[in-house]
Amino acid sequence: MVAKVLIVDDEAPLVKNLAVYLRLFDQDFEVLTAGTGEEALTTLEEEAGIDVLLTDVRLPGIDGIEVVRQAVALNRSLRVLVMTAYPSQEVRRAASAAGALQYLEKPLDLKRLRERLQEALKTQAGWSGKVGGLDIFDFTQLFAMSGKTGVVRVAWGDETGHLVFDSGTLVHASCGKLGGDAAFYRLTNWRGGTFEEQPQHQSNEHEQNIVTPTGHLMMEAARLRDEERRDGAVMEGDAIRSALGQGVPAEDVQPTEGPEGPEEGREMAIKELLTEFESIEGFRGVGVFSAQGEMLDGIAKSDLDIKTVGTFANNALLNAQKATDAMGVGRGNLMTLRAPQATVMMRCLNEATDFAATKAGKAHFHTVVVMAPESNTGMAAMVLDKVVTKIADEVR
Repeated sequence: MVAKVLIVDDEAPLVKNLAVYLRLFDQDFEVLTAGTGEEALTTLEEEAGIDVLLTDVRLPGIDGIEVVRQAVALNRSLRVLVMTAYPSQEVRRAASAAGALQYLEKPLDLKRLRERLQEALKTQAGWSGKVGGLDIFDFTQLFAMSGKTGVVRVAWGDETGHLVFDSGTLVHASCGKLGGDAAFYRLTNWRGGTFEEQPQHQSNEHEQNIVTPTGHLMMEAARLRDEERRDGAVMEGDAIRSALGQGVPAEDVQPTEGPEGPEEGREMAIKELLTEFESIEGFRGVGVFSAQGEMLDGIAKSDLDIKTVGTFANNALLNAQKATDAMGVGRGNLMTLRAPQATVMMRCLNEATDFAATKAGKAHFHTVVVMAPESNTGMAAMVLDKVVTKIADEVR
């Protein structure tokens, strides 16, 4: 059976490339395209039998969040895949925690895209196999992906609440007398509900009461929700507060530290980012090192000693940087060594104005990637560029 796929993105070359590729498999896919959210919704209204919606979350006009919300309302059997160029570690944690949000990371791997579409078509109809559309848990993940700032009013039966996002990060939740983390867990446990965005200026009416990283919140919400629904019960306010070790109403909730201390949380985030390399053919290991050579985290396959490799690579990179300085061409930030048994890529990221120095509050670290000979170093370089930018957010 041929599946109808609607691709939505304002990057015309990307949409064209995806459509051309998928149309090579015309026995599997019929491809429709749209460049805006408005155009996508018109297509969904006029074109019957669309099976999969593949959309970016950052669109001009009607954004991807609203496209998904209206799309699943129009077609309750629609499967949804979301594209994003901004997959923070929070998004990864949230998506893997609940399996509720299917997303693809730009730049897209075409083979992987085809596989994900085929996987989606094998699931039950509906949002991630769930008939009935978008719930608050899904909505929060979309907001985190979009990087939006805004206020959302949510309601279910006689209950109402508010969620406030700052650049995709959840900073406030309230539901009745509950506030902060406890309120968010209550909201995500609702069996239904509606939500609508409020004027952005209303964010000033809601003080920050959440500092826990959004990804951690969603993982814990997924765990609580699974436990509660397995037991056939809906957790009430006192039970939620008890599970959290809290017993305070919303007006008394103060921001608290996240589930890990800053060092442990940073290490988890870096480790999670480094897992992106594992899917590259020929990958052997990767490590992140301070400018002084201290290993921050790493992943290695087989018997590779990434710490030792990184120590020598650090020295080689520093010497190469001194050499480029002496050449008068500026301080180099990327070095590749090809050896009989491996290719080693070394990347320096230093946000200080003087690239020979390390400044407080400015990221300065080295990333070392080890690949097998004749491996896909081009893909490794692309992933390296993307990952070091995200690591910088963790080490500043």
